[in-house]
Amino acid sequence: MWDKFVALSEDNRAVIAKLSPEITVDKNFETRGLDEALAAIGAAEFCLLDESVTRFINLAKESSGEAYSGVVIAEVRDATVEVVLSEHDMLASMVVTGAYKGKPLKGPQIVQALAQSRVTKGINKLALKKVLIMSHQLKAGETYSQPVAKGKDPIQGQDAKFIALVEDPSKQVLAPKEENGKVDMLNLGETINVSENDPLMKRVPATKGEPGMTVQGRIIPPKPGKDAVLKEGTGSAVSPQNPNLLIATVSGMPVIKERGVEVTDALCLPTIGVATGHVKFKGNVVVLGDIESDMVVRATGSVTVGGFIESADVQAQGDIQVAKGIIGHNVSEGEPRSCIVKSGGTISANYAQFCELQAGGDIHLNVHCMNSEVRCAHDLVIVDAAEKHGTLSGGHTKVGGKITCVELGVEGDTITMVEAFARFQMYRDRQTKLKEQYTQAQEGTMNVVRKELEFKKTPKAERTPEQEIELEKLKQESNAQLEKAKLAKETNEQELAVGLEESTVEVKGKLYTHVTVQYGDEKVTTKRTHGPSIFTFNQYEIKLTSMFEDEDLEQEA
Repeated sequence: MWDKFVALSEDNRAVIAKLSPEITVDKNFETRGLDEALAAIGAAEFCLLDESVTRFINLAKESSGEAYSGVVIAEVRDATVEVVLSEHDMLASMVVTGAYKGKPLKGPQIVQALAQSRVTKGINKLALKKVLIMSHQLKAGETYSQPVAKGKDPIQGQDAKFIALVEDPSKQVLAPKEENGKVDMLNLGETINVSENDPLMKRVPATKGEPGMTVQGRIIPPKPGKDAVLKEGTGSAVSPQNPNLLIATVSGMPVIKERGVEVTDALCLPTIGVATGHVKFKGNVVVLGDIESDMVVRATGSVTVGGFIESADVQAQGDIQVAKGIIGHNVSEGEPRSCIVKSGGTISANYAQFCELQAGGDIHLNVHCMNSEVRCAHDLVIVDAAEKHGTLSGGHTKVGGKITCVELGVEGDTITMVEAFARFQMYRDRQTKLKEQYTQAQEGTMNVVRKELEFKKTPKAERTPEQEIELEKLKQESNAQLEKAKLAKETNEQELAVGLEESTVEVKGKLYTHVTVQYGDEKVTTKRTHGPSIFTFNQYEIKLTSMFEDEDLEQEA
């Protein structure tokens, strides 16, 4: 029936649907047959106006006069283009809609679309050409999106860098030399020293970065890098000729720090034993070989040992690095350990057994820690580079942070006791104290509020300026005290939460029986062997998560 209603307009750019007086439509009249009718008059690719089609159908059913006058239900449309901005105006894309029997895009239309969207920067001319080509190839109504302009991201500023100009003596000393295809563990090279005025470290200043720009030309400022200056230390100073250069003021061994280098005296010995006697030195001590039994070593700097520490007493304010092992011998219960190693910094060695280790920082062992008393303020790591070896067994271990090892415990009845996050009780006690201080600060604030209410009840004629000033001063002091107490309480709570989250006991390989893990007053003891496992603590209970099997723990009081 539609073929009796549709016809092209005089300019052949529109299709008009018109009801003939001799034809009536029933209530079932719909769009069926419309496509065929349009195709018959060559208007299959015209843009069909769905709303107009629906309106004509309704008018025809009602035999309305407008249906006899004619309704435009399809028309020719040229290709259109729209600019879409995205990624915070850093990307402009053109969305092309194919022509409905009309003309494809022309260059001026694209230029006008960019101008209307105020896109002026980062324009890709080849992409614009592709938009033109696609407007010729698209089917009627088909859309195609093409990025045509991209903004420039800002180049963020770089933080200041500090580059050491001398080698790290501790690393150099612990690197055995190879001769004739064999590694000579006793030949660890010459000690690194510097002379007066030698360059130690250079500073690369922070950069401001480069601004970016959106496709509309809006400037995006960069984030400047954080700047810092060289830090002078013992035996070092900033060069008078170059503020970005640190030089030595004395001769000695360099000790590399975060933003500087210190130069200290260094005592270098082949071994420490009966021939040398006990050693007490203000500076660094470098031992190419071993520290032998019953020797006492004290150093205000670091101690570096190329061989073993065997049943000796070694204490240093700095780091203690041992290329091989720290070895004591078994003693009766209650007797002091035969080998004691204490560091104000870190302790690192290949292994330790039957000894006492104490560090103000981390302790890192590669192979094992056996039947030893271990204390460190931060983390204990007993893992080699390949994560295949690293056993913590026997003895008692107490660390301020996290414990990581490949195997924890040993087969048999040997008891292994480990305590992680030893600072937990300190945080809990501090939390209780800070809560009390916060409550007192709240009470103080309420007292001031009550004083203010009483003051306002006093007739104005009886009030004095001095009283108002004193009351305002009390308000400011109480509010400041309340904010200070609140901040201290919240900071402690946050530090405690972070400590609990980070201070785990992680076993990468195997967890054996008779291992007691402790956090504060809480303890759990393993009754069976587990695979890779991790212990966590939530202030109330210790949880063991095992990769392969459920935990079976015996809770202790």
